[in-house]
Amino acid sequence: MLANLLHIKGHVPGKEEEEEAVVRHTQNIARRWYSAVVLFVLASLLFYIHKSSFPFTKTPPVTDADFWTKDLALSTKTPYLLGHRSDVALPSGYELLQVQHLIRHGARYPNLGEIKGINRVYEILRPIVPKSWIIDDLINTSNAGLLAKSGEQEIAAIAERTVLRYHQVFDRAIIMPETLQFVSSDKQRTRVSAQTFRGVLSKDNTRLSQVRVLPQENDTTLSMHHICPTWIRDSAQLEQYEVALETLKFDVLNGPTILWMINVRLGVSKTTLLMDDIDIIYRLCGYDLSIYQDDSRWCTLLDHTMSEYLELRRDIAYSRLYGPYGANINKKIACVLLTDILKDIDSAMANPTTAVSTFRFGHAETMSFVSTLLKLEDTLGKDNAPITGNMSLSDAVDRGFKTTVIAPFSTNLVIELYRGRRRTGFFRLLLNERNTVWD
Repeated sequence: MLANLLHIKGHVPGKEEEEEAVVRHTQNIARRWYSAVVLFVLASLLFYIHKSSFPFTKTPPVTDADFWTKDLALSTKTPYLLGHRSDVALPSGYELLQVQHLIRHGARYPNLGEIKGINRVYEILRPIVPKSWIIDDLINTSNAGLLAKSGEQEIAAIAERTVLRYHQVFDRAIIMPETLQFVSSDKQRTRVSAQTFRGVLSKDNTRLSQVRVLPQENDTTLSMHHICPTWIRDSAQLEQYEVALETLKFDVLNGPTILWMINVRLGVSKTTLLMDDIDIIYRLCGYDLSIYQDDSRWCTLLDHTMSEYLELRRDIAYSRLYGPYGANINKKIACVLLTDILKDIDSAMANPTTAVSTFRFGHAETMSFVSTLLKLEDTLGKDNAPITGNMSLSDAVDRGFKTTVIAPFSTNLVIELYRGRRRTGFFRLLLNERNTVWD
């Protein structure tokens, strides 16, 4: 073959030429192999640099003392204690007439769907993670969706601060207990949250009204989406197409790096985990913090930046199913609730001495629907563009719709009604006990 290659215009190579050709051919092969090895090394180096430059960093397990500055964004499983408490002084020169309080239930146990996912992750990682990471309470189906003890404590603490902040309202209720009303959706976690809140208030007033529970089949204000055919139809279509597409975009762009970082922190080279399993790990961190106040297990696999990416992945669906970037019904479904609130406000302005303050206990979806109706995403962020799977981290950080802010456990929205010197009405909106500028 080499002789054939050297035939040029009838030239027949001699023995020395053939030997030289063999040498050159061998050298060429060696050079190609050397080039391939160099390219492989360079590619590996670039891959390593890419991983190193990615915002995620490998961090050791955090301690109880430094976790609270770590500030993980854990979506709807975020503990309320993560920086949401803040006393707000009442404005001077105004008379407080009424408060309308909307509260999500406190920390709860995983629901049945989440338990299925947790069991799957437990089975994959059981040989890898310490035995103490496997919490049987979280996969006990008899606990599914129930309010945790820590959730009761969160609600009680909010109630105690509420009594101190709005003493004018509660002083009036001692004489007229009917001026305080309590309403709950028909779920154990909301009922117990409402009863816990009322229990704190009733220490000084045993004549308070009982909690009014709305049967789910008639609940148009706190669990409204379950009985709305339009929402059920539209959300099913969104979940099947748009949500699935944007989530796939996210997983293709960010999934390999996230999975790589999780494996690094687990101390293994490879696992069979998928992105839906990483979402379960993300939720487990939220449950560890919210229920057990323990950041030494699943939270050690995350850092702040990774939690923001995983919140973004969750918010792709949440913002479409319950928020401003989904079907038009999302912007209207809380109208009945807001109408009830406005009726109470109108009555308070007409008859200030008998103004009724109502405390309503709902769900993360309730908070999201109300936030959407009030367009809070415009107030809470610099960017209110729809959340997409290829959204940059800087745009994601600036977005207004974040479930970590809008719907953590025990999240609460308060509309305070004041009367000025000229008997004009004045509103102030508080989100998670913080003053919010409401456009």
